[in-house]
Amino acid sequence: MASLIAKKKGNQLYYYVVESARVDGKPRIVQQTYLGSAEKVAALVKERTSPLPLEATAIDFGLPGALWLTALQSGVFELLQSLWPAPKSGPSTAHYLLLAAMHRISQPGPKTEVGPWYERTLLRSLWGFAPERFSSQEFWDCFDRIGEHDLEQAQVRLLEMWKQKQLVGRRLLAYDTTSFYTYIASTNTRNELAQRGHNKQGRHNLRQVGLSYVLDGDNGLSLCHHVYPGNVADAEELPQALTRMVALLDRNQIERDSVTLVLDKGSAALANTLELEQAGVGWISALPWNQAPEALRDRGVEQLPPCGSDQPGVRAAAEKMLVHGKEYLCVLKYSACFASEQLNSITTMLTKTTQNLRRLSTELSKPHARFTEQGIRNKIERWLSDPFVHEVLHYTLEQRDDRWQLTFSVDDHALTQLWSRATRASSRSSASFAASRTANGWPGDRCITGPTVRFACTPSTARSVFPCSSTSIGNRRVFGQA
Repeated sequence: MASLIAKKKGNQLYYYVVESARVDGKPRIVQQTYLGSAEKVAALVKERTSPLPLEATAIDFGLPGALWLTALQSGVFELLQSLWPAPKSGPSTAHYLLLAAMHRISQPGPKTEVGPWYERTLLRSLWGFAPERFSSQEFWDCFDRIGEHDLEQAQVRLLEMWKQKQLVGRRLLAYDTTSFYTYIASTNTRNELAQRGHNKQGRHNLRQVGLSYVLDGDNGLSLCHHVYPGNVADAEELPQALTRMVALLDRNQIERDSVTLVLDKGSAALANTLELEQAGVGWISALPWNQAPEALRDRGVEQLPPCGSDQPGVRAAAEKMLVHGKEYLCVLKYSACFASEQLNSITTMLTKTTQNLRRLSTELSKPHARFTEQGIRNKIERWLSDPFVHEVLHYTLEQRDDRWQLTFSVDDHALTQLWSRATRASSRSSASFAASRTANGWPGDRCITGPTVRFACTPSTARSVFPCSSTSIGNRRVFGQA
């Protein structure tokens, strides 16, 4: 609430417009605007003018406002408020949870940046809390009071609420995994979750935490999640996540064979295929190159029928083949756009690597250059870590006259074969998706956006052409449950 106050400085009174709010249960001035002396205020009123602004404050209305509105309309904020007792004053646990999520979506950063970011958003005027209440220590204290059981209960209650509001579809669930690197010290042995593993952001030197989650295919709502150590592979995590997913379906009386679970190639393995069979859910999975049927790997692009004028440059076919000891419906898709992107990516990596090798060769030829053989080879192997580059680029390292000499060359024959494989949709780094048939038939003729990749579903006929979207990944080998 705004009010007019006067402050005496010397023998003169100066007037301010102030806004007050309660901070830690006590009234405090949170904002004030200088108006001037009584004569100046009177002149402004008489002339019906306002002072020229000396500064302007930018407030972020768009994304924070949309996220807050979504939290209200979906019932998330109200439900989180009901799970923990309301504080006597200040933000509640629900405020801290939502603000942490909104800050990560809008402007990812450490908790020390949340308070200043919050002050520059619409949330400051809507919530009315001082930015100091959202310090990193306040977040630490709040999250420390939240137990793992509380989060599980929140997830269950949210799903029940969304089901009542008919926000959860029963036909398609998207499963994916990701990892978050941390700056937790290696000497910190108390933290068992943060471990070193393959980091998807390339920060393999840092300890990371893994996260698996299931999203509703219609509205993208998070239905189930699991936090696991960062050194656990995606294929090893699926059985645990599948157990939680099946329990989620049974608890909410959703028939297992009425949903289709979509997975990427990181979770594809023989043991996981058996787990999916026993779970009784419909599923779609990408298939890594080394697990794809040989008949698919050797098939040329010209043997694939085009998808039509509405999908230019896309070819696809579907047929049943033996995968993991059983016959499954396999879908092969080729995208000319994606193939060209792959070729461009390979060329870029090859150019960058040859430039690095040339600079290193120049450094080795200089007098008094101090390099060890192991150090040189380690550096080169890092540059050749990409399987495509390693396949076409070869080098030799020899010591002559107490100097190391580096020579390298590009294998033209291997490069030609690599080009041919890419144009034949045979790239080992790519994978595509097959649609699985459930007890209720195909999930539908549509494309939906998943957590990190785009999933495509086939129409009701098993032999029909794969309906690839123009933005789908392409060049992928896949299999699903028949």
